[in-house]
Amino acid sequence: MHAGTERGHDRPDTVRARSAGDGGRAPGAARDGRPADRTERAAAVERVERIERLTDPAAVRPRIEDLIHHARRDVLSLAPYPELSPGYLAWLRPLALGCLRRGVAFRTVMLCETLDDPATAAHLREIERHGGRVRLIGHATERLLVCDHRAALPLGEGPTIEHGALFTGEPAIVDSVRALFERAWAQATPLTPAPTPTDTARLILAAMCSGAKDETAARGIGVSVRTYRRRIAHLMDHLNAGSRAQAALLARDRGWI
Repeated sequence: MHAGTERGHDRPDTVRARSAGDGGRAPGAARDGRPADRTERAAAVERVERIERLTDPAAVRPRIEDLIHHARRDVLSLAPYPELSPGYLAWLRPLALGCLRRGVAFRTVMLCETLDDPATAAHLREIERHGGRVRLIGHATERLLVCDHRAALPLGEGPTIEHGALFTGEPAIVDSVRALFERAWAQATPLTPAPTPTDTARLILAAMCSGAKDETAARGIGVSVRTYRRRIAHLMDHLNAGSRAQAALLARDRGWI
């Protein structure tokens, strides 16, 4: 009988493999020695892929580019840096503008002192002109990037996230990172304060939120249906909203209603 065909007679290399594996088992083996189920192996691979640690700056930039290029819903950035280098701005600019051209929401929070650096301030105002949303905060320690269902957290204290980052798609972690961003967003102030809407604009926004029919809302405000709809289109354009519902949410976010 060959060695290793009975329990307790494993070959030395098999013993070493098992001792280094999960709980003394060789990778890909179940507790009874049979090959692990494919579902189990796939789950193990997925767990590994959901968390990725990169420390080489040369590898971090392409990873961030991949995340932003594949974003379909939103890109959120909390970057409490007093200024960004010209090289970093030149790299970041096409990524941010590309998101906005694809209709991906782009929100970023920076430090108030960022405006002291002309190049960084100009970059943020350009992002805002193209439909992005920028807010400033007096102090923040968290640094993060969220693209849809994936997140990146910097490692160490480098001047930018590209100097090392932890990437993850683990839902619980991504949700926590999103919550950190939203907390900072709520505390920050807009880069460009929104103009105060007129009383008529507030009434139109309130009517939109109430769900009233256009004819009923227009009559209540004292304007024609045509004027009412034109004013709604103007408000949606001003708020960079793709629908009335989104316009109402953005108006509430700005404290207009």
